[in-house]
Amino acid sequence: MEKNLGGGAEAHARFKQYEYRANSSLVLTTDSRPRDTHEPTGEPESLWGKIDPRSFGDRAFRGRPPELEEKLKKSAKKKKERDPDADAAAAS
Repeated sequence: MEKNLGGGAEAHARFKQYEYRANSSLVLTTDSRPRDTHEPTGEPESLWGKIDPRSFGDRAFRGRPPELEEKLKKSAKKKKERDPDADAAAAS
């Protein structure tokens, strides 16, 4: 049993509504009011009163990191094991 797909003109119109050219520059808008999502709009906001200017750099670490000290000690130890004469020559 064959399905009746409708007339040629109606079928063509239904097919054309999904064509790229018909939808490429189409902008859809909603009829209802959008939800308040508290998402940023891209508009610049002032930080006045939200941050303390004296707190800039509070979390910055001053001095050498402990990992660097460990690496330097390990490197010096390897260098000493590899060439003990160089250490004695540097000391004199």
